[in-house]
Amino acid sequence: MVKYRTAAPHEREEYIDLANLAFRFDFEILMPKAYDKSVDSSAMHKIAEDEQGRLRALVAVFPESLRVGEDTLRTGYLGTVSVHPRARGEGHMKALMNLWLEELRGTCDMVVLYGQRQRYEYFGFTLGGVKFKYTVAEANVRHSLREVDDTGISFSPLFEIEGGAEFAHNMNTSRLAYVERNLEQLPLIFSTLCQKALGVLDQGKLIGYLVVNEAGDDIAEFALKKADDILRTLKAYMAYSRAGRITMYAPEYDIPLNKALGFFAEDFVIENSDMYHILDFANVLKAYLTLKSKTTGIVPGEFSAVMDGQPVTARVDEEGVSVERSAKPGAVVLDRLEAQTLLLTQHGRYMAVDAPAGWFPLPLFWYKIDKF
Repeated sequence: MVKYRTAAPHEREEYIDLANLAFRFDFEILMPKAYDKSVDSSAMHKIAEDEQGRLRALVAVFPESLRVGEDTLRTGYLGTVSVHPRARGEGHMKALMNLWLEELRGTCDMVVLYGQRQRYEYFGFTLGGVKFKYTVAEANVRHSLREVDDTGISFSPLFEIEGGAEFAHNMNTSRLAYVERNLEQLPLIFSTLCQKALGVLDQGKLIGYLVVNEAGDDIAEFALKKADDILRTLKAYMAYSRAGRITMYAPEYDIPLNKALGFFAEDFVIENSDMYHILDFANVLKAYLTLKSKTTGIVPGEFSAVMDGQPVTARVDEEGVSVERSAKPGAVVLDRLEAQTLLLTQHGRYMAVDAPAGWFPLPLFWYKIDKF
């Protein structure tokens, strides 16, 4: 009989070997924040063990505390979904996914992952969120930023700069929304998914950092202390990287960065950020409606619904955002997929649901190095 249980510390090599076999990656390199030899990640893994004691499948959840303004959401990023080639089709993934979701219900506000849409819709996940993607070409910089003075801007590996880790930690916690990052683990976190961190210096003084891919033509995270330095840094980075074209990403609520990029970028698209399974609709609504209200802005109004059995009423007025765990008589009743489609996707506007214009989608966004 197959046992579904939490992995033990002594099984570290076994579950990493299974993940490597399933994905043909080296997870110790790809995801060091969870699989470095200094990290005991066994409690993050639910495994399937057969009658012979062999690991047949695993699903992991990386716990993350998400700060959104004054609110703290308990989240988990689900990943490393692995099944041994000879055990596929035996139902292990379904059993482990359901085991995790049942355990997280009541202790977690939201579970996040990135994967094939229909595969994870079966488990209540919806592809959504908001990610702004920009393309910046050499010609954009040459024409639009010709008067921008980038003198003194240079780049160096972030963690080779004195105080680099502390600086990066402080920059993250100064954001309007952020996943908490352990200061001691920052070098591991910043190398997630083969990324590298570059410190941005002005006359030798650290003023920001970039998270880029190995080729240097994809900027997953752009953090500067002062908005006035955004264009200077971009102009200098284009010369430093020697890339003829770069891609950049930003959350909708990063007003200074979006304003700067919108001024001169060659192209811009809105993409989904991840897949989400909301466990506490009231908490997620409160946090992200407040964030949206304080940044891009939303109209005053009221919305009431029963979402996957959870009654909620949200109001926006001159006093701010409030959310109650009750629904008005006659409130719309939505199942999980319908509720998440409304709250998280661009297609919610096509639903026959009476909601204030512009409230949704909520601006959920995960930086690349916070993924799992």
